[in-house]
Amino acid sequence: MVDLYSWLKNAVETELLYLDNSYLKSAVASLLDYACDKPGRCYLVLDKTIFHPKTGGQASDTGWVKGEGFKFRVEKALMVKNAVAHYSRLIEGEVPVKGSKVALELDWEPRYKAMRLHTAGHILDYAVMKAYGRHVNTLEAQHAPPNAYIEYDARNVSEEVVEEILREATRIVEEARRVNIFWVSWQELSSRIYNAPNLQRLPRTSRYRIVEIEGVNAIPCTGTHVSNTKEVGRIKILRLEETIRGLKLYYDVD
Repeated sequence: MVDLYSWLKNAVETELLYLDNSYLKSAVASLLDYACDKPGRCYLVLDKTIFHPKTGGQASDTGWVKGEGFKFRVEKALMVKNAVAHYSRLIEGEVPVKGSKVALELDWEPRYKAMRLHTAGHILDYAVMKAYGRHVNTLEAQHAPPNAYIEYDARNVSEEVVEEILREATRIVEEARRVNIFWVSWQELSSRIYNAPNLQRLPRTSRYRIVEIEGVNAIPCTGTHVSNTKEVGRIKILRLEETIRGLKLYYDVD
C-alpha cells in the first residue's frame, strides 16, 4: 500500500494544463516519479497533466500514458497536496525510468460529458437563484454521470419552481452565451465575480480561476467547462430529493 501523502508531501507541483484549455485531448510530459503498490499497478507523477483529478465535484479523467516500449491505462487521477498521482495499470512493456518522455491521451467522450455537465451545473445555480428570488448556496455537487446532482440550501420546492428553473436554464443554453476562463488576484476577486454561491467558504489564496458564463455568473472554479452554453445541450431535471440540509437536484444533459 502506497502512502501517497508521505510520498508526495514535498513533490514538485504538477502543471495542470486543463485549467487553461479544457479541450486538450493529448500532451507530452515527463515522468518525474512513480510508486507501485503491486506488480503492474503504479502511481505515476508527471511534470504536467491533462487529466482532471477527482476533486471539486468532478470525477477523475481516464485515458492513457504511453512511451517507447510501454503503455499504461490511467484508471484514476488523484490530487495529493499540489501533485497529481495517476493510478495506472501497465498494459504493455515495463515501467519506464524516471525522466522518460510520455504521451498523454484522454478518454475524450467522458471528459466532454463532464465539461457539459459542469457548465450545466453553473447554469442551474443561476436558474435556482432566479426561481427562488434570492441567493442560494450549494452544499454539495457531483458533476458526473450517472447521478449528477447539486444539493442546494433551499426548501419548499413546488412544481412551479421546478418549471421556472428548467425554463431559465433552457433559455441560457439556447442563447449560446460564451463561457470565459480568467484568473484574478485576491484584491480583484470581489470586482470580477457575480452571482457566485459559497463565497463564505472560499479559501484565501494568491489567485483564483474564474469561470464566467457571460451575463449569468462568474464563479471561482477549477473544473473543466465548454466554451459556449450551446454545447451543453438540453438540460434535464431528473428528480428532486429533500434532504436534512436542503434540496438535492439530480440532472443530466443530452
